[in-house]
Amino acid sequence: MDYIFGSAVSSLDLLLVIISYDVACQWFTNLQSRIDSYWPEEIKPKEQLEIRPLIPKLHEPAHERLGHEQYSFNYAAGVGKTDGECPERIWSAHNALGNSTKNQGPGSRHDVLDDHFGFWNWEKYIKMGEC
Repeated sequence: MDYIFGSAVSSLDLLLVIISYDVACQWFTNLQSRIDSYWPEEIKPKEQLEIRPLIPKLHEPAHERLGHEQYSFNYAAGVGKTDGECPERIWSAHNALGNSTKNQGPGSRHDVLDDHFGFWNWEKYIKMGEC
């Protein structure tokens, strides 16, 4: 997770990145010390970048209440009414792919998933603006 995240934010010229992650309270613990100690220079975020982890609203009840307010979308400035669950919403429509792809090799499986998600994104794109 650290390498993927570092690779994604290393080239950003932003001041703030909000991370919506179901285990943000655990992953973010000691993140700065991991960045300082283990991350290669090429993926370290820029000094001015503030990283703020938040737990998606539907995942929040599963976490301890005490001390988790800092990870709540309800109290975070600048996120409006965001619930942080957008990445989760598409999974129900794609669950059937599990049975279709479980016996495929890695290349075939990747191609099928890529085609399926590409079509999903195309459908979403062409329907933008419809009511």
